Amino acid sequence: MKRRSFIYFSSILSISVFARPLSRLLNKSNNILSNNHILKDPYKLIDIHKSLSYKMISKKGSEMSDGFLVPGSADGMGSFSIRNHTVLVRNHELGRNSGRLLGPFKNPSLQAKKLGTKHYDKKAFGGTTNVVIENETNKVVNEFLSLSGTMANCAGGVTPWNTWLTCEEKISKKTKNKVSHGYVFEVDPRKNMLQNPVPLIKMGRFKHEAVSFDKYGNAYLTEDREDGLIYKFVPKTKHSLMEGELFALRIDVKDSRNWKENKILKNQKLKVEWIKMEDVDPDSDTLRTEGQKKGATIFARGEGITHDGNSLFICCTSGGKFKKGQIWKLTPNEKKETSLELWYEVQNDDLMNMPDNLAIAPWGDLIVCEDNSKINRLWGITPAGFTYLIAENNYTGAEFAGACFSANGKTLFINLQQNGETISIHGDWKRVRA
Repeated sequence: MKRRSFIYFSSILSISVFARPLSRLLNKSNNILSNNHILKDPYKLIDIHKSLSYKMISKKGSEMSDGFLVPGSADGMGSFSIRNHTVLVRNHELGRNSGRLLGPFKNPSLQAKKLGTKHYDKKAFGGTTNVVIENETNKVVNEFLSLSGTMANCAGGVTPWNTWLTCEEKISKKTKNKVSHGYVFEVDPRKNMLQNPVPLIKMGRFKHEAVSFDKYGNAYLTEDREDGLIYKFVPKTKHSLMEGELFALRIDVKDSRNWKENKILKNQKLKVEWIKMEDVDPDSDTLRTEGQKKGATIFARGEGITHDGNSLFICCTSGGKFKKGQIWKLTPNEKKETSLELWYEVQNDDLMNMPDNLAIAPWGDLIVCEDNSKINRLWGITPAGFTYLIAENNYTGAEFAGACFSANGKTLFINLQQNGETISIHGDWKRVRA
């Protein structure tokens, strides 16, 4: 299960690695590039690098332009540049009970019924909202519900044709009286309206986390389970995900988690095979079981996934000796051959702790959101594997999620999930990385 901390601590002591001498840290396996630049926030929202500042742009419970309320539990998010505006499409990871309490409706049953076919499941209240920001003034000019009636919308990803895929991290046994969940849905950021919820069934029914594409048009999907798989979806038609084939990743090592021993070493190149999945819409949570029986490799809670144009980076939140995180690098080529390497693994008990959502910065570094029960932080990792701290939450226990950049690369948008807040971060990014 996903480790969410819903208990807000009145005070949390920072477990910062930066209290130690930098010379000692540089001898660690995962090197720290910068230290001691995080300033305390007088407003007690987030402590942030001294070269950056933040602005609150949305908060749960506020009334949106369509009259509905900003839902809580903001998670994965995508940023789109449309007609001199930045459009954020934002997930809300709400279950049945939390959806009634933190969803967009004051009267959930009645208002969901009024939406008719534009509300997917009358007993579910997750979905997505759009936040439209005018670039010239940096002000929110529109905010509205864009997908309704789905459940546990966790992460997702941007398609090559600039739409948002929102992924359900909820699956239960199919019955005649219940609407099925565990699917991916597509949201077009160009449409200023609530959209029809159409499950992309061929992309599989499982506990979805995130999705990203390679430069050849194939989609890669993660599964947030301790024994989850990594999947590849090959669309039948360009710019459409309604039809296609689903595969699971296999390498020679059956278990990639490195929990008991280092079966896979860092930067070791491994050849990938893809196993075709047959029952992509199972009655129960059995897709990964089918893959495992066919030889697919087990991964430790696959979560964030992103791409830099050549390779995909995949976060496994509880992988490694300390169960505090692995990041894999998956590289396909034009010959339809794929290699996999363990690009980063937390080697020390006091460094990065359970990385989750991922994004590629405009300058090529990996931006990493933590999700743990202690202190959640926002990191950068250079291509050489050096880490630097961007921000940390010392106040509420809420995780960072949904990291994405504006089209001009100057602004990072981020959610504080349990707070139900969306903020923009801007400043001198070069000094942050220096």
